[in-house]
Amino acid sequence: IYCALDADGAGPWLWAVDIETKSSRRASIGLEQYTSVAASADGRRLVATLQTPHAVLWRVPILDRVSTESDAEALPDMPTDRAFAPRLGGSWLFYLSSRGSGAGLWRHRDGKSEEIWKGSATPLLEPVAVSPDGDSLALVVRRDGRRRVHVISSDGAQHSVLTGNVDVRGAAAWSPDGQWIVVGGIEAGVSGLFKMPVGGGAAERIADGEALDPVWSPDGDLIVYAGAEIGPASPLLAVRPDGVPVEFPEILILMNGERMRFLPDGSGLVYMQGLRQGQDFWMLDMDTMKARQLTQLSLKTKMRTFDITPDGSAIVFDRLSEDSDIVLIERDITD
Repeated sequence: IYCALDADGAGPWLWAVDIETKSSRRASIGLEQYTSVAASADGRRLVATLQTPHAVLWRVPILDRVSTESDAEALPDMPTDRAFAPRLGGSWLFYLSSRGSGAGLWRHRDGKSEEIWKGSATPLLEPVAVSPDGDSLALVVRRDGRRRVHVISSDGAQHSVLTGNVDVRGAAAWSPDGQWIVVGGIEAGVSGLFKMPVGGGAAERIADGEALDPVWSPDGDLIVYAGAEIGPASPLLAVRPDGVPVEFPEILILMNGERMRFLPDGSGLVYMQGLRQGQDFWMLDMDTMKARQLTQLSLKTKMRTFDITPDGSAIVFDRLSEDSDIVLIERDITD
């Protein structure tokens, strides 16, 4: 008996593997998520950790001074159990939400939310990328063991899949003119950074090596992304859209999250720094290449990603927590 995510990234569930046949099957039903399990010697009893994840969206202003916890505020409750991975575009706030069956995509405005991509059918593993005009969304969707970029309208009504042979890794980003989508991924067994034409056609490799979660500057001149992992962190790297490398300050960010965003006017790059339970926001001035701390938050929770409000005045970010219970499971075993 073991705990693992399923092929679509949902879970983690309980699974059982037959030692003789090597076949595996899901041993739990429903939406309960399990993070650890142990069995009695006779296999009739299991003790497991049952996880209840929570996620809430918050807002903190970007000020001339360092913002503190007293400046931050939780957004009004969404009509879903979890709200994480925020992205702002047009007049909408987009976010992911799940109850254990996989994350779906929701959009929120004027106190109302609606689901535009059902996670129960095909879970989303990465934040959505919103086009510059706010009319289209790029999703990274896993199907048949491979991640591809799907483009949908902002209401979810129209849907297309980008062609190409890139197995995408991490989140996607749009070019400022809306003609390209940039992703990290693997093509022909080789990792790299790729530009994918929205109108269709082959992807263009613009950098070699591991690349995750790129962001494209508003002036279209620079793409920043996370490079190969060094311990628990990755360095920020930068290239021109034609693939020419750009010298960049030495900045490390934690893995397992999309942790950098450009200000809407392109004057600064906001990124996360700190421990997993104590992230804060910093900003790199793109003219001077000097960084300053934006926040000093005292509430220590996990944070995955964030976005900047269209006027550049505030950061909208997620805070994640996990409550757990120890449960005893009696198995019905017949001799």
